[in-house]
Amino acid sequence: MAEEVANTVAGKIVDLLFSGAKREIDYIRNYTKNVGKLESEARKLKGMRGRIQQRIDAAEGNGEILLAGVQEWMDKAEIELSKVEEFLEEVANAKNTCFNLRPCVNLGILYHYSKMAINNTSFLLDQQKDGETHQNCVSIPAPTPRLVDLYQTKNLDDIDTHKLALREIIEAIKDESIQMVGIYGSGGVGKTTLANEVAAEVKNLFAEIVFITVSQTVDVKEIQKNVEKAAKRIIINKEKVLIILDDIWKKLVLSDVGIPCGNEHMNCKILLTSRSRNVCEGMNVDRNICVNILTKKEAWVLLKRIVGDEKLANDSSLEIIAKEVTEECGGLPLIIQAVGNALKNKKIDIWEAALDRLRKHAPLEIAPEIRKAFTHLKLSYDLLDSKEAKSCFLLCSLFKEDGIISLLSLAEYGVGIGIFKDLDSINDAEKRVRMAVDTLTSSCLLLSEPGEKVKMHDVVRDVALLITSSSEGEEKEKFLVEAGNKDMTEWQPRNRTSDSYTKISLMDNRIEKLPHHQLHFPLLDTFLIRKNDLSVIPDEFFGGMKEVKVLDMSYNKITSLPQSLKLLTKLITLDLSWNESLNEICIVGELKDLEILKVRGTGIKVIPEEIGELTNLRLLDAGGCPYLSDVAPGVISKLTWLEELYFGTHHSNPVSRLGLMEISNLKSFRALHLSMHSDNCHLFPEGTCFEKLKEFYFQFCKGKMFLSEIGSRNYKLKESYLKRRLHIESSKFPFKMPIKKLFQVSDGIILTEIAGLDNIIPDLYGESTIDELKFIQMISCENASCLVKITDEDEDATQTFVASNDLMLGQRKTTKEKYFSQVEQICLTDLKNLKLLFDCSFQYISLRNLQAIEVVHCTSLSVLFPLSVAQGLSNLRRLAIWGCNSLMVVISGGDEQTTHNDIEFPRLTHINLIQLHKLKSFYSGDSTVKYPSLEFIQVRNCGSMKRWGSGVHNMPNRKFCHEKILNLFHKN
Repeated sequence: MAEEVANTVAGKIVDLLFSGAKREIDYIRNYTKNVGKLESEARKLKGMRGRIQQRIDAAEGNGEILLAGVQEWMDKAEIELSKVEEFLEEVANAKNTCFNLRPCVNLGILYHYSKMAINNTSFLLDQQKDGETHQNCVSIPAPTPRLVDLYQTKNLDDIDTHKLALREIIEAIKDESIQMVGIYGSGGVGKTTLANEVAAEVKNLFAEIVFITVSQTVDVKEIQKNVEKAAKRIIINKEKVLIILDDIWKKLVLSDVGIPCGNEHMNCKILLTSRSRNVCEGMNVDRNICVNILTKKEAWVLLKRIVGDEKLANDSSLEIIAKEVTEECGGLPLIIQAVGNALKNKKIDIWEAALDRLRKHAPLEIAPEIRKAFTHLKLSYDLLDSKEAKSCFLLCSLFKEDGIISLLSLAEYGVGIGIFKDLDSINDAEKRVRMAVDTLTSSCLLLSEPGEKVKMHDVVRDVALLITSSSEGEEKEKFLVEAGNKDMTEWQPRNRTSDSYTKISLMDNRIEKLPHHQLHFPLLDTFLIRKNDLSVIPDEFFGGMKEVKVLDMSYNKITSLPQSLKLLTKLITLDLSWNESLNEICIVGELKDLEILKVRGTGIKVIPEEIGELTNLRLLDAGGCPYLSDVAPGVISKLTWLEELYFGTHHSNPVSRLGLMEISNLKSFRALHLSMHSDNCHLFPEGTCFEKLKEFYFQFCKGKMFLSEIGSRNYKLKESYLKRRLHIESSKFPFKMPIKKLFQVSDGIILTEIAGLDNIIPDLYGESTIDELKFIQMISCENASCLVKITDEDEDATQTFVASNDLMLGQRKTTKEKYFSQVEQICLTDLKNLKLLFDCSFQYISLRNLQAIEVVHCTSLSVLFPLSVAQGLSNLRRLAIWGCNSLMVVISGGDEQTTHNDIEFPRLTHINLIQLHKLKSFYSGDSTVKYPSLEFIQVRNCGSMKRWGSGVHNMPNRKFCHEKILNLFHKN
């Protein structure tokens, strides 16, 4: 019996031993399978994580609440995937090294990694199982308030413009730190509807909601009566109350109408609606929210709901017309509803007639329901306080539909027709246009566009054309506007005479031919025929337009000017720009009242002596004239009221032949823009005193480049910030004294292919503090090794030299003031010899105003900023570096000039690091770096970068353009 038991035990021991051995051998035998399984499960988990992340993004975008455990699962999945990625990288490295050694070592490594793969796979499988519940649902809707009993909520499905605005308003209402929220937008855009929707959705959050329509005539007693009960609940009971003030037209003092507000009454929430952003801002709202027009898709959804989806689906012809009608409504719900309700029961011929009238901007002839919608927008115009704003609004209707409108054009036209009273200068006109446009954009009558431009919405333009076509409004203007018709090749007005038109616009057509007879427009003050195909203007054409003050014939193919032009003796603004075959302008000298003359881009070779007769001229623009080589002697000095002069030529003739030496005699002169061949850089005459001008832009370059825009591809400085700009291309250093003087007072410099230039300081500025400089761009300056190079001997020097005009040219400072303290943007491109930015003691460098820096293909640069300089980048917003093959770190660690190593970039929002093959990290130090405003990080083709940096990197709002960037931070 004992022997039997012993044999049984022995057998089990042998089985266990063999079983264990077999398991160990299986680890080795199944190495490839186990590692492959791990890779497969990692891909599955990564896919699951991505799908769940998409659901989270959608839920958060809809304002939903994540289920408990969802974010924890996401975080754990990220950790497990990071571990697996590190493990697989370790396996790959081992395969390239250890697996080439003797077999016994290989077996041990195979066993280790195979077993680890199985263990890691188990973790991934568990994580996938836990995530199954989140794949279909990650969130729950935010609590839905009870609906307001007397308000039927609107169907906002597929109308995301309103849904997003509604969500933003509700979020602001719920924010305990916010008391007053403003909603602004053009008339008919849906502000009142949204206010009602808000009331319906947040009613359960408040003890009471009070809705008051204020309107233009404020009834103080009525408002006081409506809020009396609510005020008691706010002050005495400390209950939460929402007060909605709808349709406010001017600032309302809340205490005067009995509404409690301020820090003592934060339980009172106030929601305002207005057509004007300025009204909301004037009432000091905590959050101002713009309600935009609907997209074309949303507008179509709304119209189908009004007219009937089935009706339109069953009639394809009607559906086509209905879509066109919808587009003419300009995305304004009020107009869409008015049009839809007016037409929904009509036959197709009525729809066609309505469409035709909408396109002809003739709402007076349309049904009253539709005209009522237009009235909302016209009311916004009628109630503008500024006559200049009203005039600018009407001028904008002269441009084609959806056209981009330059503020400079508005200023020049405005000067011509005299809309600016007590005008000091052309520059003053530009400022006043900006003020007028700001009023119009804040009232949602104009839309802002980049670069000092605006746009007028189609429907708003229709309202303006309604005003000007019917002589409504106090201006009593009547416009004839036929702009943007590419089918119009000939203009033949039906009537040769019209006693009513004050302005005619034929811009942006393809007109080749004008009437060969005199037209009679006795009240016409503006005639715009720019951007057509005119080559000849009949000699008699202008004979019946003797009151014209603004004439714009730019961007045509005109070869000569008609004799009747000299009859326009009241002309103030004349634009002949970009008629490239026009080479003779002597007849213009007859127009003695002319204040603005533009011949930019024409074929003129000389500014003739007749132009000297224009003694009232304020602005002469002859920029971009490739053949211009001379100005008749004495012409410039005769233009005693000249304020601004623009010259541009390809000729390398001396500057003296352009009469620029005569400028010093002009008492009102303030701005000179000059583009010339780069050879003139070393022929610039002495004694010009151009450095005393309030504004200049000098460009010396080869080829056909005229006054290019300053700024990098990623970040543009507003042009208005840079008033004194200097651009030199394909030249040699050193420069002569007249050019040196310009450097000293320039706020923006561009240096391209300057041979022999090693640095900015001291080569260009000596060691002065260059207080004016805001913008630096250097391109392909092959000798440039740094921006600042100051040796110890230079720092100790006390030598100074001061120019006779008191400019501190090349002056060495004994007080060692900061360099670059006003610079806002630096762009460095293709500087092959640039090894560092500052070859000097860093304590004399200040970049406190730097907003953007872009460094491209500077292949010798190894470090961008030392720590002590980086600590002063308090205004940096954008940082972009690419193609710098030697760069190893963006910011180096501590140096002897720093007392602490922490860094904060309070305004930095974007970082782009591209094709930096040797880059190891962003920061090589171990301290804390804070990026509170950082939103976007792009790292691409930086193969050596394994981590962002040591220490703590605090980025609460960061977003990545690629998921792999996350790994840089897990390894910190």
